[in-house]
Amino acid sequence: MSKKLDIFFGSETGNAETLASEISDELTDAGVENEVTDLSDYTVDQLSSVENALIVISTWGEGEPPPMVEEFYYDLEDGKAGDLPDLNYTIVALGDTSYDEFCGCGRKVDKHLETAGGKSFFERLELDTFYEDEVAEWKTKYYPKIQEHLG
Repeated sequence: MSKKLDIFFGSETGNAETLASEISDELTDAGVENEVTDLSDYTVDQLSSVENALIVISTWGEGEPPPMVEEFYYDLEDGKAGDLPDLNYTIVALGDTSYDEFCGCGRKVDKHLETAGGKSFFERLELDTFYEDEVAEWKTKYYPKIQEHLG
């Protein structure tokens, strides 16, 4: 098993990118090897080589992916990632409760990864516009789990 965590982000306004970078820095300080990648620079067929992933993704409009991530998202939706039985993942979904499809993109990515055989390692976190307190609480639970998982 890989001892590395791949941290991916899908962002339009930069919030998911900022959060992914913050998590990466803190996990590095805690001794967790990780790498941050923009999903707009990534293809779904590359997921077959990933064992441990944290995906931080925002929702655009009514449950859609951020425009920069559409190709990755729709390829994932279409099953082009193939089978992903070795993928352990966690989703951090960013959204806005004023929209009907709150965190819709993150929920759908979660569903598509599960359909491909991926295993959710930690419950999906859904964040509204002002999320500092929720993220802080999540980190206190997630960081020890990922450290234990990666050995």
